[in-house]
Amino acid sequence: MPVLDCSVKTCYYNEDNKCCLDSIKVEGRSADYSDDTACGSYRNRDNQMTNACGKKPKNTLEVQCFADKCTFNEANKCTAEHIGIAGSRADRMDDTECASFVSREN
Repeated sequence: MPVLDCSVKTCYYNEDNKCCLDSIKVEGRSADYSDDTACGSYRNRDNQMTNACGKKPKNTLEVQCFADKCTFNEANKCTAEHIGIAGSRADRMDDTECASFVSREN
């Protein structure tokens, strides 16, 4: 499972740049670049000061990857050792991205 760093401070599941979910989804079926991807698990914090999971964030977690052209996607699972989810000012899912996306075609 990848180590995940998340800079999306506006996400309901972010605590200390980690995610408190057990798994996330990376969207972007036809993505050619990282900004064509998105964290499908993103949920806006809506001005809440703390995350709502009620449990400690994970250092590693399962990542379902639907970015078909990503080098690290094997059967819709991310095989990267370390990934980053970016979007420090995100208000919605489309404002996030998998910063670790590497296209097989480039």
